[in-house]
Amino acid sequence: MASTGGKRFRNDIEGLRGFAIALVVIFHVFVGKVSSGVDVFLLLGGVFFFGSQLANARNPKGLTFVQSLVRIIRRLFPLLAVVVGATLAAGLLLMPRIQHLQLAKDAVGALAYITNWQLAFSGRDYNTASSTVSPFQHLWSMSAQLQIYVASLIAVTLIALIFRRFSRKALAVILTAVTVLSFAFATYQHGQDQAVNYYHSFSRFWEIGLGGLLGMLIMPRSDHGEKPPAPIVPPLNTWVRQLFGWLGLIMIASTGLIMDGAQTFPGPGTLFPLVGAVMVILAGQNGKPVGVTRILESRFMQFLGRISYALYLWHWPLLIILVSYTGYNAQEQPLFGVAIIAASVVMAWLSNRLIERPLRQTGRPRRAHVLWTPSYWWEAIRVWPKTAYAMVIILIAGGVVAAAPVVAKNQVEEGEELWRLASNVENYPGPLAFSNDAFVPPRQPLAPPFEEMGPLLPPTQPDGCQIGFEEDHLILKRNFNRSEEDCAYGDLNSERTVYVIGGSHSEHFIPALDEVGRRQGVKFMPILKMGCPVNANITKWDGSDFPSCRSWSKKVVDHILANPPTEGVWMTGTRPSDIAGNGPEQVPPEYVDLVKLFTDNGIHSYLMRDNAWHTQPAETGAPVPFDLRECVGEMVDGTRTTTERARNFPGVRDRWRPTPEEIEEINAECGTAQDDSLLPEDPQYQAYAGLDVTLLDVTDGFCKDGWCPAIIGNLVAYRDQHHFTNIFASRFANAIEYQMYKKPRGAEGSEDKARKAPDATAGQPGAPGENTPGQPGVEEPGAGQPDAGQPGAGLDAPSPDEIGQHPPVQAPPVPQPAAPAGDFY
Repeated sequence: MASTGGKRFRNDIEGLRGFAIALVVIFHVFVGKVSSGVDVFLLLGGVFFFGSQLANARNPKGLTFVQSLVRIIRRLFPLLAVVVGATLAAGLLLMPRIQHLQLAKDAVGALAYITNWQLAFSGRDYNTASSTVSPFQHLWSMSAQLQIYVASLIAVTLIALIFRRFSRKALAVILTAVTVLSFAFATYQHGQDQAVNYYHSFSRFWEIGLGGLLGMLIMPRSDHGEKPPAPIVPPLNTWVRQLFGWLGLIMIASTGLIMDGAQTFPGPGTLFPLVGAVMVILAGQNGKPVGVTRILESRFMQFLGRISYALYLWHWPLLIILVSYTGYNAQEQPLFGVAIIAASVVMAWLSNRLIERPLRQTGRPRRAHVLWTPSYWWEAIRVWPKTAYAMVIILIAGGVVAAAPVVAKNQVEEGEELWRLASNVENYPGPLAFSNDAFVPPRQPLAPPFEEMGPLLPPTQPDGCQIGFEEDHLILKRNFNRSEEDCAYGDLNSERTVYVIGGSHSEHFIPALDEVGRRQGVKFMPILKMGCPVNANITKWDGSDFPSCRSWSKKVVDHILANPPTEGVWMTGTRPSDIAGNGPEQVPPEYVDLVKLFTDNGIHSYLMRDNAWHTQPAETGAPVPFDLRECVGEMVDGTRTTTERARNFPGVRDRWRPTPEEIEEINAECGTAQDDSLLPEDPQYQAYAGLDVTLLDVTDGFCKDGWCPAIIGNLVAYRDQHHFTNIFASRFANAIEYQMYKKPRGAEGSEDKARKAPDATAGQPGAPGENTPGQPGVEEPGAGQPDAGQPGAGLDAPSPDEIGQHPPVQAPPVPQPAAPAGDFY
C-alpha cells in the first residue's frame, strides 16, 4: 500500500533501497563496474535524516545530539563490527600473507569509519573485484556517510542553540547553500584529482543534501506531534507518476552501463541517476501504487530493502576473499557469481534477524546523563535475553578485530628488518646477478618486504611529483605544486639539467637516476603523468579515451621548448603493441616525431628501452595482466592454484631462508618468456636513425636465457605486472650511468651524437668504469660483450670486479604509503 503524505514510512522508498542494493551487488559481481546504487543510498539517507534532525532541533522534547548519535551508532556499528571481524579472520586464513598487513590496517580503518580517507590518501582507485583488492574497500561509503551525519548533527545542534527560533525555511536555505558548495567542490575536484574526489566526504555531501532538500519538499515532518504540513510539491497525476517511475528506474539502472562511475562520481554526471531516483520517489508520493511503485512495494523488494544494509556489508568481502582463494572470476564462471550472491543474501538475512533487529532501538533513547545511573543498567540487564546472542557475536568479532594491530605491528617490524638487509648490495645484487654474473648468496630472506605497495614505489609518489589520470596540469613542485621545493633528484644544486618525462615507466627509474645524478653532478627533473607517455596516441588502461593525456603532452612539450634542459630529456623509447602490454615491443611513430622535434630544437634525448610487460593466457580472449608480486606472495605461502606446478608447490618452508631450489620453482611459475614482449634486438637503433639520441637498454638485468622472472639477485623485481620495485630499480644505477656517460650508444647513422654529456667522474681514481693503475684484475666494463655501438648490444654495465669501487647503492629509505601507479605506463 502506498504511503500518503502524512505517513513517515514509505514502502516504495524501502523498495527503491532494495533495488539499489540489487544493482550494487549485480554490478560488483558480474559487470565489474560501479553502478549508481551507492549514490541512490546516499540520496535516500538524506531524505529522512535532515527532516528528523530539524524536528528534533525545533522540539524541546526532541532527541538531543547525544541521543541522535547513539541511535545512529547503535543502528550501524554492531553489524559493521561483526562483518569486519569475520572478514579479517577469513582474510588471514584464506588470503595470501602478502595482503595481511593491508588487511589489518583496513580493518582498523573500517571500525574507525575512515576507510574513505585511507583509500584517498593511499591513491587506491575504486577497483573491480580481484584477488588484490581490499575486502574492506566498499566500506568507504559507510565512512563518508557517518562523517557527514555527525558533522550535520553538530551543525544543526549549534545552529539551534544560537538561533532559538530555528525555522524549517532557515534550514532549507542553509542546506541549499552547503549542497551547492559541495556540488561545486565535487565538480572542481573531478578535474583536479578524481581519485581523491571519489572518496572525499565533502564531495559526497551534496548527494545527501539533495536528499534532505527533497524530503523537506515532499515529506515535511511535524515539530510537536501535530499534523504534518502539506508537501510543498503537490502529488502528480497518475499518468505522470507512471512516466516518472519507469523513466527514473531506467535512468538508475542504466547508469552503470553508459558511464564509468569510478571516473565520474560524484561529479556532475551523478545527477543522471539521482534525478532518476527523485522521479521514482515523486512517482510514489501519493495515491494507490501504480507502475513502478507497485513493483517497489512488492514483498520481494521490501525484503531486499530490509536486508540492504547487511547485504551491502557482506557481499563484497565474500566476493573478494573467495576470488582470492579459488581464483575464479564471476564474469567467466557465472555460477560462481550466483553462489556468491546467494551466500550474501543468506548472511544478510541471518545478520538482520540475529543482530540488526534485536539491537534496533525502539522508542526514545535515554538522555546522556541517564546512562550513568544504576536504573539504566538494571533495565539493560533485564532485557538482556533479547540481545544476548547479538552481543556475544559482537564480542567475538571484537576479539578478532583486536588482533589487527598485533598483525600490523609484527609485519611492520619484519619489514623494517628486510629493508635493512636489502641495503647490502653484496647479498642483494638484484639485476647485477644477471648482467654481471654477480654472486648471489643463498638462503637470504626475500626483499624488499612486498606485503605493502607503498614502500615499493619510486620517491616521486610520496613526494607528490606526478599527476593522476584526469588532470592535465604540470607538476613541477613537490606536494603537487603546493611546495616551493622543485621536483628534482640527483644533484639538486647542479646547473646541468635533464627532464624525465612520460608515465610510470619513466618514473620507476627515478631511484637509479637519483644515484646517477648525485655521482655525475646532474639534476633530474621529472614531469610525469599516470598512464601517459608524452605525445603518445593511447587510451587509458581500460581502453577509454584519454583526452587529458593529449592536452598534458602538449603542455609538457611547450614547457620543454620554452625552458630547454642543458643535457636533454630522458624517456622510454619503446612500448608494447597494445595498452594491456600484449604483443611485441614497438616504437610508436609519435615517439619518433617527438624526438625529431627535440632534435630540431637542439635538445638531446636519452631513450630507455622499455622493460617486459608480464601477461598470462586467459580462458577466453587476449592474455591478461600477470601480477608478479602477487604471484610471489602466493607461491611463498603455497596458496597459488592457477597451474599444476603451483598446486604442487608446498610453499617456502622458511620465509627467512628460502633455498635456491625454492626460488627456482617460484621463478618458473612467476615469470614470462622474454620474446612474449621483447624483440630479439632493440628496435630503437633503427627507429631513431639520424636523430640526436643516446639509447639505453638494461634488458640483460631483468631477463636471462629467454626468461624474465620475478626474483632476481634475491630481490623481488616487480611491484605488479610491469613496474620495478624501487630498490631493484636503484640497482640499475651503474648500468645507466655507464651507458649515459662512459660508453653511450647512438641510433643508426648518428652514433657520434650519443656522446653528448661530459662525464663528471672522468679521470678520478677509482671512478666507476675507470681502469685505475695498480688495481689488478680490473678490466674494461663490457669486455667480452657485443660492441655497445652495434644494434642489439647487451647491457653495458660495470664488470663484476668493478662492484664496490664506488659507494654502494643504498636501499631507498622506507617511504610512507603513497598513491600507487597501478597497471599503467
